[in-house]
Amino acid sequence: MTGRMIGSVILIGLLCFGAVFLSCAPGQSPEPAVKAPAVPGAGAAPQVGWQQDWEKTLAAAKQEGGLTIYISGAAGTREAIGKAFNEKFGLDIEWVAAPSAALTSKILQERRAGIFGADVTIGSTINQLAVLKPDGHIVPIKPLLVLPEVLDKNLWFRGGIPWVDNEKMYVMNSILTPKHYVTVNSTMVKPEEIGSYNDLLNPKWKGKIVIMNPASSVAPYSHIGAVAGGWDFWRRFTANAPVIVDVDRQVAEWIAQGKYPLGIVARSDVLEEFVKAGAPVARAMPKEGGFLGGGAISASLLERAPHPNAARIFVNWYLSKDGSHVQSKAVAGQSARTDVPTDHLKPENIRDPSAKYIEVENEQFFLMLSQDRERDGPAMQIFGPLMGRK
Repeated sequence: MTGRMIGSVILIGLLCFGAVFLSCAPGQSPEPAVKAPAVPGAGAAPQVGWQQDWEKTLAAAKQEGGLTIYISGAAGTREAIGKAFNEKFGLDIEWVAAPSAALTSKILQERRAGIFGADVTIGSTINQLAVLKPDGHIVPIKPLLVLPEVLDKNLWFRGGIPWVDNEKMYVMNSILTPKHYVTVNSTMVKPEEIGSYNDLLNPKWKGKIVIMNPASSVAPYSHIGAVAGGWDFWRRFTANAPVIVDVDRQVAEWIAQGKYPLGIVARSDVLEEFVKAGAPVARAMPKEGGFLGGGAISASLLERAPHPNAARIFVNWYLSKDGSHVQSKAVAGQSARTDVPTDHLKPENIRDPSAKYIEVENEQFFLMLSQDRERDGPAMQIFGPLMGRK
């Protein structure tokens, strides 16, 4: 065998060995540009899987034409959400608006008559948790969530979607903004003088505190009671003869005008009017902690939704950065998402990293609130005798 032939045999052998070696090596393929999301109830799916599912759902939603939402929110909120959603997906929202109690009653009446007109309801969290959920009128949203930005726990305050219900799948909320219940006229009282809710019991404030009627706005009283000693705290508080008003602007007006030095449950938008006018009003932050809540725009998916695909697109978008940003602007509250801008918010509506906050957007608080608001509940028992005093 010549030297040239020997060299050819060696070369062929090396090539064959290389081919065998490569065929035995572990398969390697380029890493996808976007990692697949963890879909609830299943293992990680290929990125193309969720995208194909999303596009298929969106195409079916376009065939449905849109969805119907029953809402108790303001007209401005409806307009903002509807406009943004339509611009994003080309889907229309048909709104049915009414006060919370009337809306819940409408849903129940329709369903008893075999009418299933609503896909989603937005508004009163109490009614969703205390009425619609126990009777099986709302279904889990969590299994329908597929967008990576929604499922990424790192993009949410305190590491996850702030579900309101105990099961963490039925009622969703994407707003967690500070709620301030105690306001002072800063020329008459320094905010630090109310360093604890117990400072409101000081006899020096007798006849000097104006409060919103607890019968019509019981939530703040339930929240404060939860950290200050329950309804017994409010029983002791009545010894200071608070002045109770029924007009929701009046608390803010009377504090700003100096008619009263202290107020509880002043409307934030009215206070802002006086702040812009230069009135001396300020928030007090008792040591027991402030509260984080939503903007009455919690949402749930109704059972037997007539437009299931459009509804699925909506609930994903509602929790996305885009959807949450729209809500944040509409209600002037901070998103529970950490990637939503806050430059449109007032400083007092932005969470302070150093402050102590108690989240009240949970089923425990809302069910307690549902009991507290009963006509014969503690609020009426305690404050009822004072209702005639102005």
